Amino acid sequence: MIALCREAGLPEPDFEQRSDSFVVTLWRDWLTDEMIAGLDLNARQRETVKLLKSRSKINNTQYQKELSVAKRTASLDLNGLVSAGVIEKVGTTG
Repeated sequence: MIALCREAGLPEPDFEQRSDSFVVTLWRDWLTDEMIAGLDLNARQRETVKLLKSRSKINNTQYQKELSVAKRTASLDLNGLVSAGVIEKVGTTG
């Protein structure tokens, strides 16, 4: 099941035990091309969404290197993705 999800470009499923039941959660890719087109994202942010579908996380430094932008631009772009509900900020900064 894990291998099939990876082949399809989807996140790995979650497996958990709930009282006397075993639960498997399959995640779908809700960020379809149509959904992304409906968001007010710039080209760099759209490219980042594609990157994150395969790697699952990115930090500011990685963003700067991948997209050849300044730290401030990376921060603004990433904060915009957080505000749009596309990504979630994890950890602290500075």
